[in-house]
Amino acid sequence: MQALLRITGLAMAILTAPLAVGPAAAEDAVATTFLNVRSGPGTGFSVVDVLNPGEVVDMTECQASGWCFVTHDGPDGWVSARFLTAAPGIEIPGPDCRFQLTIGADGPEFRVICGDGPDADPGPGPDPGPTGDQACFYDLPNFTGDSFCRGPVRIDALPASANDRITSVRLSGDARVRLCQNPNLGGFCRVVNASEGQLGSSLNNRVSSLEVFVGTAAPVGPPTTFSTGARTLPETRRLNLDNGNIGMAGADIWYRANNPPIRRLVPINGAQFARGDGSNRGFAGCSTASYSSGRLDFASIPVGTYVCVRTSQGRISQFRVNGYSGTALELGYTTWAN
Repeated sequence: MQALLRITGLAMAILTAPLAVGPAAAEDAVATTFLNVRSGPGTGFSVVDVLNPGEVVDMTECQASGWCFVTHDGPDGWVSARFLTAAPGIEIPGPDCRFQLTIGADGPEFRVICGDGPDADPGPGPDPGPTGDQACFYDLPNFTGDSFCRGPVRIDALPASANDRITSVRLSGDARVRLCQNPNLGGFCRVVNASEGQLGSSLNNRVSSLEVFVGTAAPVGPPTTFSTGARTLPETRRLNLDNGNIGMAGADIWYRANNPPIRRLVPINGAQFARGDGSNRGFAGCSTASYSSGRLDFASIPVGTYVCVRTSQGRISQFRVNGYSGTALELGYTTWAN
């Protein structure tokens, strides 16, 4: 492992041939970072897989544009050559040496260049990734554990190393992300608008596809109602918006009353509120709302107010204050499956 890290730290794949050469003998190569595998030689092609750092692939063809076709245990495709280096087993003789990727009659090949060799062609720019508007995905809570980052991209099927392993997401810039339980943005999906240290039980270790985007994401189909109804919530009681139950288990809302009587709603168990302007925003509006764990005093939620909720299970919900019966709160709610 130390030898591999030493090699990847010193080496960068550089293309020097002016013309593309067709497939010939395959050359082993190693990904130096999480690397998009695309359906064609350029960032305009769709992502079909993601290589892990240190993953070994067979490099069968390279183009002067800086893209190489690789085969591996997964969907084959094109990757940026700047993020490939020689496979383990080739020694670097000294600190003034480097790997250089050349293309000849036998196909692409890594060679060791030492001293004042030919100036390296700067090659193509990197495949857009973790800079500016980006999302980073972690397999443990609170942005810890193994991770990978992506700029705007749609990944219809996460590789085995990331499938059903995402637990927390950190966003930067204007990036947002849609996370879905099934491939091809199917099943239960949720849009994440701000960094989340815990995604909730509906998505923790259950994400199989995702889309990182800036602005408005394309819709993935009409929302499906998961639970709905009207409830009367007495003082000090708790309400679960995923199933409508009043009680302790899995609750999202706590009706807290202090003495002297200051009544408020408090999100619990990781649930969050987004009051906004109090209007009816429905699934679309609540999906893109800005959530927080701040409480709501009753003075801020008069009769007729709508409040968006991200439940402790990670679903999108909305309730309406219908009225008051003595000190009990009357409300109606809808929680969506996607």
